[in-house]
Amino acid sequence: MRGGLVLAAALVLAGGARAATPTDEGTAHRIVGTGSSAMPAWSPDGSRLLFHARRKDDEQKGVATRNIWSVAPDGSGEKKLTSGTRDAYHASLSPDGRKLLFVSELNGSRDIWIADADGQNPVPLTDDPGTEDQPAWSPDGRQIAYAAFPREGGSFDLWVVNADGSGRRRLTTTPANELFPAWHPDGTHLVYVTDASGNFDLYQIDVRDGRTTPLVVSPDHEARPAFSPDGAKLAFSRWPAHGRSADATLWIANADGTAPIELTAAPGPATHPAWSPDGRTLAFQHRVATGWELWTLALPADIARAAHLRLAQQVRGGADVDTAKLRSGDTVRGTLAEATFKVRAAYGALVLPRAAVASILFGSGERGLARVVLANGDTVTGFLENGDIPIAAGGRTQSLAVEQIEQLSLRAGKPPAGDASFRAVMRNGDSLLVSGAFGPLRLKVGDRPTEVDARQVDRVEFAEGGDKATAVFANGDSLTGQLGGGRLELVLAAGARVTVHPSTIRALVRAAARSASTGGS
Repeated sequence: MRGGLVLAAALVLAGGARAATPTDEGTAHRIVGTGSSAMPAWSPDGSRLLFHARRKDDEQKGVATRNIWSVAPDGSGEKKLTSGTRDAYHASLSPDGRKLLFVSELNGSRDIWIADADGQNPVPLTDDPGTEDQPAWSPDGRQIAYAAFPREGGSFDLWVVNADGSGRRRLTTTPANELFPAWHPDGTHLVYVTDASGNFDLYQIDVRDGRTTPLVVSPDHEARPAFSPDGAKLAFSRWPAHGRSADATLWIANADGTAPIELTAAPGPATHPAWSPDGRTLAFQHRVATGWELWTLALPADIARAAHLRLAQQVRGGADVDTAKLRSGDTVRGTLAEATFKVRAAYGALVLPRAAVASILFGSGERGLARVVLANGDTVTGFLENGDIPIAAGGRTQSLAVEQIEQLSLRAGKPPAGDASFRAVMRNGDSLLVSGAFGPLRLKVGDRPTEVDARQVDRVEFAEGGDKATAVFANGDSLTGQLGGGRLELVLAAGARVTVHPSTIRALVRAAARSASTGGS
């Protein structure tokens, strides 16, 4: 069952290029519809969009060359910025608007170039025989992050370089591919794509010390990340694990990866989101039969505002009423009699207090399969093992069979006030805040068994088979060894306990403390 609640009903596809206005919230408009246009990027003042396009008048040996263009947000005033004989693409303007950053193949390989804002006076920033791609300006314009693939083979790694070409530094050295770096407005973190788990996930890296944190991890593929201007939200594209990247749709989550919301199921395939400087509009590329087009989407106010997203799934029935939306189209309102919900997830059984649950969304497949959205923004995917659901209203109680229900939306309660010392990223895609009391965690290094103190741990990364783990400590030291002690008990901030096998966890990552009563806001 895919995460997020589709907002397709709020999105209207509008033909023709025009500027979005506040009354267009949730509406998508085509800006550029010719020449296979892609990779939009806003100018710092929001007055222009940069993109690349293949136009027939740029054909070289029968194939149109990609060149860089700019256009006003209403689709008017197209300007061509490059006219090279080799592809130029992935363009963006520096934060001060004076320099154009892009990728060019003019020197025979993919290199990063810098030119004046109008495309004049281009010079290569890198000139290696390998591949340098996907450059991104730091918020202060002093550094550029990019992905590089060595000529001798291997994998893509992340690098940073000063804007004058000096001080080049490698950020990642793993066997996995790390791609599509995008800066957080704080200038010290990058979100990026990694295939370390066999599919594309989104991680964050601190450029100062190289520490990484998982942000969006699921069985699906996530790519093309972009932080909002206020740093509170993260836009990205997603497509199913066994699907095609050409069928990706746009999603938005909180900056920590929680509360993912799907935006563009109605317009269809869409990717490469780019935030306008005021955070109210997303530009993106939309796929049609003839190629890619550029579109903009005026974000609904509750997404565009500078605040933490609440999960779209947290649809409350009211201050004092619970709501059951039935598959028949009927709605039942009343008071849910259940005190707890029993969920069997892939990693173990949980008993969740009713007050900790915001919504339960049932899939269209096997009976009882559900996505449980908690009041603190966590998600649990599994089978609801409760029997019929009793709802009291008007002096009588009606029992609803689980297979009748499409969604349960519960009245707000006072959830347990557990701490949130760590985030457990599960292999089935669930993400759970846990207390500092997980354990026991025992590692055997050589012949020496060691019990790891959770209070000293920054993160723990588990091998897929669950037989090994690496603990990274707050002081930067790390310890890798064989796991001992069997299953781990996790005490959830939502007020439940679950005992899991280490093979079901990807990582335990220290999280900023956040009270469960905040409801993700």
